[in-house]
Amino acid sequence: MQSPPFISYAQNGEDVVLWRALGNVGVGTYVEVGANHPTDDSATRAFYDRGWSGVTVEPVPEFAALHRRDRPRDALVEAAVSTTEGSVTLHVIPESGLSTLVDTVSAEHERRGIAHEDVVVPAMRLDALLDDAGLAGKDIHFLLIDVEGAEADVIASIDLSVWRPWVMIVESTAPNSTEQTHEAWQDGVLAAGYEFCLFDGVSRFYVAAERATELRAALSYPACVLDGYLTRTVDRLAGDRASALADAVHWRTLALTAWADAVAASDPRPDARLEEQTEHLRAQMAALQGTVSWRVTRPLRGVRRVAKHLRPAR
Repeated sequence: MQSPPFISYAQNGEDVVLWRALGNVGVGTYVEVGANHPTDDSATRAFYDRGWSGVTVEPVPEFAALHRRDRPRDALVEAAVSTTEGSVTLHVIPESGLSTLVDTVSAEHERRGIAHEDVVVPAMRLDALLDDAGLAGKDIHFLLIDVEGAEADVIASIDLSVWRPWVMIVESTAPNSTEQTHEAWQDGVLAAGYEFCLFDGVSRFYVAAERATELRAALSYPACVLDGYLTRTVDRLAGDRASALADAVHWRTLALTAWADAVAASDPRPDARLEEQTEHLRAQMAALQGTVSWRVTRPLRGVRRVAKHLRPAR
């Protein structure tokens, strides 16, 4: 029996690359710093759906609440990761993935007309957070860091000679920019025994030296057609299309059956019989207008009406 295709939720196919390398692990463990929304643009959602779990770190209260609701197997830490322990000021940009601890990044957002709200949140080192989560001595199959400009501070808060995630994925471009930022922290990662494998245009992938032989090749190129995956959007559209086709067949069958019954009826009062059938078909049409197929084809009907008005007079 063929297994279902991999559905990617990540913003840039990061989960596809990780699944290519780690899919044979079975049920593994991840750590995601800057987890943001539990599903939208999530690099860990596909793994969670396949039985994985781990630690998700998200200081924005709105997203933290969604993680608690939607991902109960994960250990959520509602805090910022930093070398500054105690508390820090988080510049929150509601309903976005742009919230940041970095004042200069927030100021740049303000310059572009993106307002923020300042919230004081707890802060702790990443190595302390992992220890509190009970991960000491256990395999962390991948560590993902996406913190809108604060990546260097997060990496400085973990001793990578002690904590050895198999794979590290670190956002390495400035927020909303193609400017690369890895010079600020990459030397420390390489010195800790990690090997650079891939830059996908947004993030950089590294593999622990002791895992490089088995994982390097799979981590060396971005998501591509050979991975045989579907994006979440395409999967959702395919489902809507299948539902729309089923609706169309159903309602066409009902309409033809009703018409045939009306023609074949031997009712001595044909007008009354046809009136009854007409009312029945009207009720069915009202139901049709509430279905997926009616919503999906609404733009096509609009185009058809416009085209009719544009036809030249004969």
